[in-house]
Amino acid sequence: MILIFTNKQDTHTDEVIRKLHKKDIEVFRLNSEDLLRKYQVNLYIDENGLWNGEITDELGRILNLAKLKVAWLRKPDFDFFGKIAESTEEQFIVSETKAFVNTLYSIPSIKWINDPLIANQAKVKFQQLLLANKYGVKIPKTLITTQPETAKEFFIECGEEVLVKTIYTGNVTINGMNQGIPSRKIGKDDFYKVYKNISLSPTQLQEYIEKAFELRITIIGKKVFAIKIDSQAHEETKIDWRLHTQINPHSIFELPAKIEKFCIDFLEEQKLLYGAMDFIVTPKNEYVFLENNPFGQYLWLEIETKIPLTEEICNLLISYLDA
Repeated sequence: MILIFTNKQDTHTDEVIRKLHKKDIEVFRLNSEDLLRKYQVNLYIDENGLWNGEITDELGRILNLAKLKVAWLRKPDFDFFGKIAESTEEQFIVSETKAFVNTLYSIPSIKWINDPLIANQAKVKFQQLLLANKYGVKIPKTLITTQPETAKEFFIECGEEVLVKTIYTGNVTINGMNQGIPSRKIGKDDFYKVYKNISLSPTQLQEYIEKAFELRITIIGKKVFAIKIDSQAHEETKIDWRLHTQINPHSIFELPAKIEKFCIDFLEEQKLLYGAMDFIVTPKNEYVFLENNPFGQYLWLEIETKIPLTEEICNLLISYLDA
């Protein structure tokens, strides 16, 4: 049996389960929002170190954790109460439930794709840039600062044009709705009006790099799949294509051997089995690494181009059943 830990709205999991069922592979879906309401959990260890554990769903299906070999960490959502925990009691329950989840992550006999504890560090973008540079791949000049004058010096160094990007997440919840925060290009007309506000919070600035097009590269195990995104075809997507994905022309792209090898080596050094990388390709045909998301979305790429990413995810999961 394969465990998939995700949320109720995750269409990626829907597609993977369909394919695994066609291959007669049993799947146990654990929807994180329902962990307290629709699942029962037990973990036991005796004085000799012998242990067992199980998760039972609302239909009475039992996942034997001691026999579980492989789990896919897709996209859990830790909104256990359907709202933000308000009372002291609710906050404590959330804390203990997350501690149980971390215990689940740490069971050494389970192969996670990706390992949550490893991926939590691997998703930090600053260290990703350092690693890409180590492999000789071009990266954008980057500054994270709370000092307005340092930001001003960097802005001038970059020709008075920079990209402002979030350090961690590009999403916020406003009035219960999840909304994206796009990267924003700022020139001197705007920068000098607001740069002193940088003292309020660590702020990330990057040199703005001209684009011919962009790439989303999905790495599954040792296989690399590149999709060209013609982000410069529309004004709305020239700076950040993510909020208007549907209007971007997509096509399968053949990577240079050096970049393909970098993608595999990068994931291997980060101890990851899955990654979703973003690259810029400049008008001079330079490949510029931006970031790698260990939990990145991919299904829209399959819909746009018919590239068999779901099949490869299934193959990767199945490969660890007999490992």
